[in-house]
Amino acid sequence: MPKTYEVRLIKGKKNKPPEMDVTLTLPDNVYIVDSAEDNGVELPATCRTGNCSNCVGRMVEGEVDQLDQAFLTDKQVKDGWVLLCVAYPRSNCTIKTHQEAYLV
Repeated sequence: MPKTYEVRLIKGKKNKPPEMDVTLTLPDNVYIVDSAEDNGVELPATCRTGNCSNCVGRMVEGEVDQLDQAFLTDKQVKDGWVLLCVAYPRSNCTIKTHQEAYLV
């Protein structure tokens, strides 16, 4: 039986009300993008293999397993960038979604 975690997904611009702010109970054995879609939440995802930045989010708090990703540098991962198409929740999390334009 998989563990479940509360994953809060936020889409919005700085200093403005969020366009999306949902909290989902997600299993720890399904990628966040897939679980979100199963719950009616659409997130950007092009390759679904961790080889691009379309689905990138920014971790506000919490922990994920994204060992299957091949795009982000170690520094970007350390700085909280997450490829949601290949990330499993490992704790309760808050993640800013739709962050591709901010990835440097």
